[in-house]
Amino acid sequence: MHLLSSYTSPYVRKVKIFLIETGLSERVSEVYTNPADEQILRPLNPLGKIPALETDEGIALYDSTVICAYLDTQHDGPRLIPESGAGRWQVLRTESLADGLADAANLRRNEALRTPESLISREFIDRQDHAISHALLGLNREAVGWNAGEKMCHGQIATAAALGYIVFRYETLPWRAHCPDLAHWFERFSARDSFRLTLPVNPPGRPVPPPQSVPPEWSVV
Repeated sequence: MHLLSSYTSPYVRKVKIFLIETGLSERVSEVYTNPADEQILRPLNPLGKIPALETDEGIALYDSTVICAYLDTQHDGPRLIPESGAGRWQVLRTESLADGLADAANLRRNEALRTPESLISREFIDRQDHAISHALLGLNREAVGWNAGEKMCHGQIATAAALGYIVFRYETLPWRAHCPDLAHWFERFSARDSFRLTLPVNPPGRPVPPPQSVPPEWSVV
């Protein structure tokens, strides 16, 4: 299988963590690309987004949610996405919340990087800050059960990938003080090989952008 990948995407990282946790990494080769690469990406994903996966049968799958659901049928271990019942919907709900956190963080970053600065919408950034705050609080509630010993699930993988993006792009964001259960769980998850081996890095040949600052008064409300 071939995974169209990137160096910093939290959605790609979610898939890569999933591959390691399920022992599927050796079956998948990574092809680093970007949305501007029409010749490589568009044939697999008409939306021009990553990640995209080409299966052994030549089937193109996208986005990360669909890819991980497919990969969960390709290994012999316990399912990380339950096949049915209340557990399935809880895991998928958590994944959606984590992806929403990554969405808001990415949208905020892109807006703040607009040039000239006169084009930046403070209202839009405030809306993303609000989404980030409440997503973190929601995930903090989920983490209570994870700290109590709930088994590994795909919702945790998605959460780790989203928080990894927050740390990578907004290292000064003081979310840990407001979300102690989430911070405690994240510290433990960060020690897993699947997390350490998938750290985001700046693409070769590109200058390293400084982490974005957040307002001094920012808080999880």
